[in-house]
Amino acid sequence: MSSCPAPKVLVAPSKAEVPSVLCPPIVEMAQAAMADHGAVSIALSGGSLPSFLANLASFELSSDDWSKWHVFLADERCVPEDHDDSNTKALLAKFLSQVPIPASQIYKINQAHVKEQPSADSASIAKDYQDTFIKALEAHTKGRLDIAVLGFGPDGHTCSLFPNHALIQPNQPADIWVAPIDDSPKPPPQRITLTLPVLTEKTDHIVVCGAGASKQPIVQKVFSSLKVVDGGTTTAAATHYDGILAQPPPYPCAMVMPQKSLTWVLDKDALGDLSLVGAGDAKL
Repeated sequence: MSSCPAPKVLVAPSKAEVPSVLCPPIVEMAQAAMADHGAVSIALSGGSLPSFLANLASFELSSDDWSKWHVFLADERCVPEDHDDSNTKALLAKFLSQVPIPASQIYKINQAHVKEQPSADSASIAKDYQDTFIKALEAHTKGRLDIAVLGFGPDGHTCSLFPNHALIQPNQPADIWVAPIDDSPKPPPQRITLTLPVLTEKTDHIVVCGAGASKQPIVQKVFSSLKVVDGGTTTAAATHYDGILAQPPPYPCAMVMPQKSLTWVLDKDALGDLSLVGAGDAKL
């Protein structure tokens, strides 16, 4: 089981200010990993997240620092990388093309297994990506994923782990790090995804990010209470809370429990209205 402490919740005043709240802790975690073992492994989701991550390019990291980044896909659609549904395409356009991370350290799915829908070979794509993922982690970051930066949908899914899907049922095999999906409830149906065992037992830090009023019903059920932290803001733009997660977790996005730290980054619309009294508990 994960020994992860209670989540930190950072709330930006608006969606436009989410990047300035999201990116500093990611850089902090990356620098700590590089100081510890000379590299950083980071898995990224798609959706609105690539646009938020664009702000990372503004940080004054040296080319030597960027050369130590190893970037993986938290999930991917089984489509060519130039397809509009491709998370790789979005991440390259919004963030990865703006920084000098070596192309060999941006780990994409094997295009040889990608065909036009609905015939992409998701099982082969997942197996190939798992082999690549494990080999790279063992070579560079002690066999562990340092950071996963994940979004969540208005149905509570994260990565391509969907509510009521077989992949979120208890006792998932620990040796399956990357799973294929052929029946995603959200198109396209064929995908690959990191699994819950990896996101709990093999990942040190997770950042979950979401913005907009459509996320508010999920957030209201994920947390049972929040406690405002006096003087605990990471940036001037963010309000910092300590969160208490509802039990049992109501959605896949609440099931990811890394080993060292869990951070949720939201905007005010995603959090919703709270009635706070000083530094006391805010019931959601």
